[in-house]
Amino acid sequence: MRVFPFALLLCCACGGGGEEQEATQVLRPVKYVTVGSTNIIGEHSYTGLAKAQRMAHLSFKVSGTVDDIYVKVGDLVRRDQVLTKLDDTDYQVNYDLSLASIHSSNAQIENARAQLESAKANLINAESNYQRFEKLYETNSISLSDFEQAKSAYLSADASYKASLTQIEAAKTSSESSENQSLNALNQVAYTKMTAPFNGVITAINLEPNEVVNQGSQIIEINSIVNPDIEVGVPEGAIASIQSNQEVTVVFNSLVGATFHGRVHEIGYSSAGSTYPVTIRLTDDDERIRPGMPATATFQYDDKRHSEKAKIVPPSAVGKDVQGNYVYVLNKENDSYVCSKRPISVGLLNDYGFEVLEGVKEGELVASAGLNVLQDGMSVTLYNDK
Repeated sequence: MRVFPFALLLCCACGGGGEEQEATQVLRPVKYVTVGSTNIIGEHSYTGLAKAQRMAHLSFKVSGTVDDIYVKVGDLVRRDQVLTKLDDTDYQVNYDLSLASIHSSNAQIENARAQLESAKANLINAESNYQRFEKLYETNSISLSDFEQAKSAYLSADASYKASLTQIEAAKTSSESSENQSLNALNQVAYTKMTAPFNGVITAINLEPNEVVNQGSQIIEINSIVNPDIEVGVPEGAIASIQSNQEVTVVFNSLVGATFHGRVHEIGYSSAGSTYPVTIRLTDDDERIRPGMPATATFQYDDKRHSEKAKIVPPSAVGKDVQGNYVYVLNKENDSYVCSKRPISVGLLNDYGFEVLEGVKEGELVASAGLNVLQDGMSVTLYNDK
């Protein structure tokens, strides 16, 4: 119910005539503040979510049928621990065949080396005969046909030797190819086992035993078990005020009464909509913190978007109706003050109150309580319990 100022009239009757006593007006005392200015330095809070410091979506590098699954959601695992495996029968067969190919290639190399030694011996012998027959032919000690026969034998031995060299190089190339195929086959066998890339906790499993999975399909998710990071979105007007390694306090909706400390770990360079991602790494350990938990991070910095000095009024001094925000300015008249309802434009709410952009001047008095019982033009007195 709206309350108005009132005047109490005291009347008394005396004898046969009436006499009026002078009216006395009782004024409502009103708490007030003086509009002041201050640097806009304070706490700025932004919401976000906890996220694992490391997260991996694991997949097989080969296709196959799931042979077994060794973990379940929530299990803590160690780095290199086997999580699941595929049936490796076909891949093992290919590996065995590659080993047989290596043995065959090695045998070919040994055979080629033996042929090379034989060809080398024949070449040495043929070359010696050719040189001897050449000298005999120069002294007419042998016929031309004998010389030509020795020369032909030498050229044939030289060709055989060069062919043996080519054959051994081909055998070595074949052996290297077989070894590469064998290494690839061995890798294929190894790829049928999925291992943990780091110490963590299993957060999702998207496969069943005997299920056929494709290469590259994401089937297991693992998160690191150390304290999750906190990622919040900072408006573009404030991102320049965030500094690397800056101290931050964090609270979680689900952990009532607990406050955690952290530091700015990463500052996003590109925006996600109208905000920039900022990652906070906690310095307090608490196993209750899990990825996905809503969190509020509070930063302290100067608000560079506004003038160095700002007009500030407490939140209790600001009212709001269908026409917008307003305050009651208290103007002195004689021995009392008169309320003047004045519309204002407010900025950010900081540690000290609302920043007033328009509507009041520094040094003016405004009502700081009981706005719902005040009225434009109402006379009041000042009250301050400080």
